[in-house]
Amino acid sequence: MKTVLLISSQAASSHIGASAATFALQRMGIEVITLPTVLLGRHPGWGDPGMVEIDADGLSRMFLAVQAQGVLDKIDAVITGYFCTSRQITAAAAMIDYVRAAKPDVKIIIDPVMGDEPDGLYVPDAVAQAISRDLLPRADIITPNTWELAHLSDRPVFDEGSAVEASRSIKCPLVIASSVPSAALCATLAVSKEEAWCVTTPCYKNIPKGTGDLLTALLTAHILNGKPVRNALENAISSIDMVLGEAQRLGATELPLVATQDRLVSPRTGVSARPPLQARRHARWVAGMDGCPGGWIAVMLDVTGQHAPVMRPLRGFWDVLLTPERPEIVAVDMPIGFLERAIKGGRGCERAVRERLGARKSSVFSSPSRRALYTTSYEAACTANAKSAEHAPKLSQQTFALFDKMREIDARITPGMQSRIFEAHPEYSFTLIREDQPCDNPKKTIEGERERVTALQKIGFEKEFLATETFTPLSAVRNDFLDACACAWTAQRILFGAATVLPKEPAHDSNGLEMAIRG
Repeated sequence: MKTVLLISSQAASSHIGASAATFALQRMGIEVITLPTVLLGRHPGWGDPGMVEIDADGLSRMFLAVQAQGVLDKIDAVITGYFCTSRQITAAAAMIDYVRAAKPDVKIIIDPVMGDEPDGLYVPDAVAQAISRDLLPRADIITPNTWELAHLSDRPVFDEGSAVEASRSIKCPLVIASSVPSAALCATLAVSKEEAWCVTTPCYKNIPKGTGDLLTALLTAHILNGKPVRNALENAISSIDMVLGEAQRLGATELPLVATQDRLVSPRTGVSARPPLQARRHARWVAGMDGCPGGWIAVMLDVTGQHAPVMRPLRGFWDVLLTPERPEIVAVDMPIGFLERAIKGGRGCERAVRERLGARKSSVFSSPSRRALYTTSYEAACTANAKSAEHAPKLSQQTFALFDKMREIDARITPGMQSRIFEAHPEYSFTLIREDQPCDNPKKTIEGERERVTALQKIGFEKEFLATETFTPLSAVRNDFLDACACAWTAQRILFGAATVLPKEPAHDSNGLEMAIRG
């Protein structure tokens, strides 16, 4: 079991500082040793906090008692947060050195609590200087907000690109920068010398205090539990987004940690990391595709964020590879790979996805056998499917209507091309976006369209783009466009290795094609 030494403020009735971090760490299976730098009855924003000061000597005496227990070599990480005085910071720096001497591979995480927008510095200048002088050089990870990042780096931070430059100028092995402006969203960045990742979420108003403390704790827990930096960032931000969304729903003035504790432990990731804007010179496009009357709809996403999404009507599926965007990954809502013998429930990937969709499971139809696929009439297709195996499922007219599009892909795709072209299912994508909650209403209803638009806005699609009119000559219907948007989100996850694969061990058909659905 991992253990964290937490040095920060502690409040009796507010979920801030150690009061927020301890709960999250313990729910993540982490033992916590807490050294409070100050005791509060409540957050100072509510009025008189009922502060009980703990001087540097008192802090040191508590640490010496911990040391006497012989536990320093069992500490896997040290997290520091709020300090009242520079002498406390001097004492904390000595504690870090003692722990590192006992366990050289201990991780040191510094939350440089010193200021924020719009008021700037809210600790004494001597405290801010001591954080920079005594704590940052000892840090493996720092977790500043945007204002603190600008203050520490002495560089302006106004977007994702400038946040990357400021983070690398500090020369800390890993910087987690929160509240970075990103269009109408809030970005959180993980920046090291070798890599940079960004996750964006909606910007909530009037959020409860303590979000930064919670973020630091969750990231630390995921990293201690073996998650790579990118996945730790995704999981932590997914949990934070859930907590803040629940706070908005409840009108809560404190973080609703108890109400959302299951999501702290098992975040249902509706966000995915991407390279920060301007971190790459060239656009990188992915495409989501859905069939429509007369052709296909392709929604193109530039995963670097430099370009707005693009919707393209296409006559043929393979035209997507010839578009100006030249997408690296294509996720399409159409079967890839077919069974020789039709079975009840269809391919393994179709059965696996149905299990995740609840009331929306009927949206996943069973693919035909390959023999049935290449017949020319509905009656012949039903006969061929029935002859392929005993108890073969009957084909629906809806499935037969898609045969031309299935054949269009199947006629040209090879196993080698499956490193670029993948099967997706929009309802599964929407379920993941909605944190493992299937849509409540069918997509062709007004309510169903509204919930899918809301989900797409959550992952960064602009309202104006989602309001795009459907078009001729392909007579596309609106729900096909929204489905293509969801597939584009899945294509982005595939590109960055974040997509789920159902089933976990996909089968291959007689042509060597993998039969899997990604989300």
